[in-house]
Amino acid sequence: MDNVKPYSVVCQCLRTLQSLNFRPLLEDHRTHKLFSHTAVELHTVAQLLQLDTYDEITAQLRAHPKLQEAINIDSISSAQLSRKTNRLCTQALQGLFYELIGRIHEKTNRENGLTPQIGRLHIVDATDISLPEVLGHWARCGSRKTGVRLHVRLVVVNPKTVFPDKVVASTVNVREAKIAPDLVIDPDATYVMDRGYESSSLFQEWVTGGKRFVVRVRDRTKLYPVSGTEREHSSEAGALQILQDVDVLLNKTTTPLRLVAFQDEKGRYYRVVTTRWDLTAAEVASIYKNRWKIELFFKWIKQHLKLAKLHGSQPTSVWNQLFLSLIAFAVNLLVTLDLQTSKSPWQVLQLLRTYMFHSWEEFEREFNRPPKRPSRGKQKVDRTAGKPDPQRIILR
Repeated sequence: MDNVKPYSVVCQCLRTLQSLNFRPLLEDHRTHKLFSHTAVELHTVAQLLQLDTYDEITAQLRAHPKLQEAINIDSISSAQLSRKTNRLCTQALQGLFYELIGRIHEKTNRENGLTPQIGRLHIVDATDISLPEVLGHWARCGSRKTGVRLHVRLVVVNPKTVFPDKVVASTVNVREAKIAPDLVIDPDATYVMDRGYESSSLFQEWVTGGKRFVVRVRDRTKLYPVSGTEREHSSEAGALQILQDVDVLLNKTTTPLRLVAFQDEKGRYYRVVTTRWDLTAAEVASIYKNRWKIELFFKWIKQHLKLAKLHGSQPTSVWNQLFLSLIAFAVNLLVTLDLQTSKSPWQVLQLLRTYMFHSWEEFEREFNRPPKRPSRGKQKVDRTAGKPDPQRIILR
């Protein structure tokens, strides 16, 4: 980062937000204390620290002068923060999130993707976030289930760096395939999707539009092999076993797709259709196996940020908290990229939490501290040496 060591860690984290001048005029009309950009900054810190309630957020603010200095406010009540969160403009938060993602794109635009041959992957999937049955009645699906669904397009810029560059929020009664046309846009990327996105009409549309994709199909889906297109393949591809590589037609499709069937190291069977004829069957199978990265991303934001259990249940509050969580993820990733480190975003987040209200110099000192001499590990010791022979003892 730049020469900014006199600042605290919390100030460094919030610089990415302060530079964007987030302050909608209509929302802050007649506001004297808790402005919109202040609420966003406070929520970002709360997400990074994984604070559970509005009471915890306001208590942290009162307890730390460094935080008060960073956001230019000394105290606020939980009720005020709750009302402000409900009044924030969701579209403005979306814009802020995409501004941060644009900066991440700039910092990673030289990356080659999974491999130079495969290129960048765009993994598409969705995750559900439950809401209380009564308070979340507006997001009901069926007789009992209530919640919202986060549809995400995750970019894989290299094997270790991933980030969401497109997010669509909906209630849980919106199917994944309904949102797919909004996420499958760039013809230069390869889209990776699970069985929830299987659709003959979508496949035909994507083939016509020159989109590249790898999609798993259900076992019960009828596939019709094209005669004479069976390809030779190595039965063993590392931990994966290739079973079939042939062109197929689906019901209601006129353009053939490539089918690759394989078995993983645990014996699980997969069938994927793709438009990547330029890759080997093993590379196609490897692409689909990397779909697991989006499951790890969902697990990451739910475990390490405040996303699994939201602060509020009203529609605007829910949508705002979803994008505030994603903003916090983007801030943490930007800090990680700026540090140019081999450490993972989770390792950086752990240090940020520990040194959040310390100086940036102290944080850097700990961050760059060389590891201690590696341990030789637990040594095997003969614990029977020198011990007397066991005795027979009976207590009656």
